[in-house]
Amino acid sequence: MSANKTNLGQVDTLLLAFTTTPLSGGALYEGEIMNLTGYTHISGFAYSDVASATDGLIIEQGYQPTDFLIGSTTPSLITRSVYSIIAADIDNNAFAVQIVAPFGRIVYVNGAGAQSLFRLYFGARILRGL
Repeated sequence: MSANKTNLGQVDTLLLAFTTTPLSGGALYEGEIMNLTGYTHISGFAYSDVASATDGLIIEQGYQPTDFLIGSTTPSLITRSVYSIIAADIDNNAFAVQIVAPFGRIVYVNGAGAQSLFRLYFGARILRGL
């Protein structure tokens, strides 16, 4: 078991991305393209004192690493799940999607203002027998 994989009884979790580094206005955070084979769900949360861009939290999934365009939020060979993050909202900042492709990453596009507080967690899970 790798250092960033946790077994919680019937739930195995793999940490895919975690950051607390604030972004400047309009800045882009791109997580690594990760192999999700064997996992069933992606989940996580985002918190910022500045609202994201509209649909600024993006979960991308594709069939090969070359499907993802680095530095772009509009590749055509992937599927995306998008969310808008409201400034300082701790009640509606979680997300979960089913894994439908072997590779995935998270992208966050900040709103116009610079953040002073930011936290982004993104993980893959295996749910068994729950």
